[in-house]
Amino acid sequence: SCNIIIFSILALLRISRKKFKDKEEFKKASESLYKYQQRHNIIRKDFELLLEITEESKNSPDKFNALFRACVKGILSLIESDMFGLNQIDEYKNYKDNDCFEVKFKNTFKQICETWNKPDIIKKYLDTKYGGLKIIKKKRDKMIHPKKSEDILNATEFEFEILKSTFYDYTKMLHSLMNNFHMVMEFKDQNEFIEFMKD
Repeated sequence: SCNIIIFSILALLRISRKKFKDKEEFKKASESLYKYQQRHNIIRKDFELLLEITEESKNSPDKFNALFRACVKGILSLIESDMFGLNQIDEYKNYKDNDCFEVKFKNTFKQICETWNKPDIIKKYLDTKYGGLKIIKKKRDKMIHPKKSEDILNATEFEFEILKSTFYDYTKMLHSLMNNFHMVMEFKDQNEFIEFMKD
């Protein structure tokens, strides 16, 4: 019944602090969430396949090097796409798409964790895992704009294991955040809810 549905929606307000002013704002955020999830899943699956192919190429140095470099670039592409998508859903204060990576990463995930009442998730990640991502980001930046031959990374099994761990740590943090990730709109009464459902 409508009473049960409304009760369920209002119960979700305890999970999310995100309140939507009107139907259009809610729909825009819902569409942004859907598009973000689509992009993330495509890029993540590609990256996981790239990791698998790289793993299988360890005994072929030239191939291993090329694939490892692609992995270093790929993990940042995934994360940068995620940050853009999450800011379409719940933008941090004074957000600019050209903010530096560290500012954008910390502010994006702190904002989302604050809104969805999960501040411990990003705190734990930043305290224990973020350092590894920063190192990979620096290596990626050098490869994108190499000024000396050493900037073009050579793969080692040790470096590859670090990259995989960084990906799995990030993925674990993101999955924890997105678990029970709801967006809700508060209705004054049944009539307002019924009008909303007509469109």
